[in-house]
Amino acid sequence: MQGMADRNPVRQRRARPDIREVLLESALVEFGAKGFDGASTRSIARRVEAHQPQLNYHFESKAALWTAAVDYLFGLLGEELADVLPTEIAGLDVSQLATIFAGGLRRFVGFAAKHPELNQIMVHEGTAASDRLEWMTATHVKPFFEAIKPGWLLLRSAGIAAPIDFEILYYVLIGAASLPYVNAPEVRLLTGRDPKHPDWIKAHGDALVAILLPGLAAAPSG
Repeated sequence: MQGMADRNPVRQRRARPDIREVLLESALVEFGAKGFDGASTRSIARRVEAHQPQLNYHFESKAALWTAAVDYLFGLLGEELADVLPTEIAGLDVSQLATIFAGGLRRFVGFAAKHPELNQIMVHEGTAASDRLEWMTATHVKPFFEAIKPGWLLLRSAGIAAPIDFEILYYVLIGAASLPYVNAPEVRLLTGRDPKHPDWIKAHGDALVAILLPGLAAAPSG
């Protein structure tokens, strides 16, 4: 006879210590799909077959859950880009910087494919002024914005990066890297291809590098 744990793996999963992370991942999907106002904490719990009291135990309010989920998401992004966002570029030659930047572009595309809710949440929040938008911009978006700016300006002045103003480049990058994954059902209907397939993701990253760093191939080696 099977034991209770074997017969009910979902109940066993809910008892695991990482239930908070499971709830955060569920919250990201819900907030990404419906925005803060449309999201339901009951739906968030139901997605992972948890109970509302479990969610209430870990997060005191819907707003606290949203904040924790966004922190978690940008934390994942930071981990993904940790070794391709140099904190100091003074000691790098332009060829090294261009290679690092290209790696960062490809990593960002891969992250966007895995986490389309990043763009979804930013779009939901970015369409109207709110305390949430101010907090997210100051805490997470602005540091990312400022981290990539010096490298881009140096590569642009060296003729490796495309001649695009940085403020415009930022939105070109965010949109171009994420749209196929946010609009994945449309991509499948339009092209017959799956944008989540590794071949698509690699080709997408390579295309973004070719567009934004047209001088990379001609950059002098160190």
